[in-house]
Amino acid sequence: MLSKGISPQLEDKIKRYQSLQQQISGIQQQVQTLNLEKLEIEKAIKEIEELPDDEICYRSIGRLMVKSNIKETKTKLNDQKELNDTQVKFYEKNFEKLKKQYEDLEKEIRTALETKK
Repeated sequence: MLSKGISPQLEDKIKRYQSLQQQISGIQQQVQTLNLEKLEIEKAIKEIEELPDDEICYRSIGRLMVKSNIKETKTKLNDQKELNDTQVKFYEKNFEKLKKQYEDLEKEIRTALETKK
């Protein structure tokens, strides 16, 4: 129980509010991580864009370095960038949805607390 005099319904709303705060924070961290990854991908694409397609290079897959050619590496990087962009859009959409729920719940809690006074 949070405090004496608070109804169980209000207590549930406050717990939901705190949960939404954590979810929003998690999404913000995910988007930040994805944006950093995107910068790295774009940097890699820029580095190899002028090289001939049949040039040999090495790319990282997990902890392994795999021999590849520039053409295949460009394709993989562009696919990765596209996936990254899709994930960012997904998280941003969820962020907006959660933010609206968060703001609505905040108003409900404030109203309930003000009427308690």
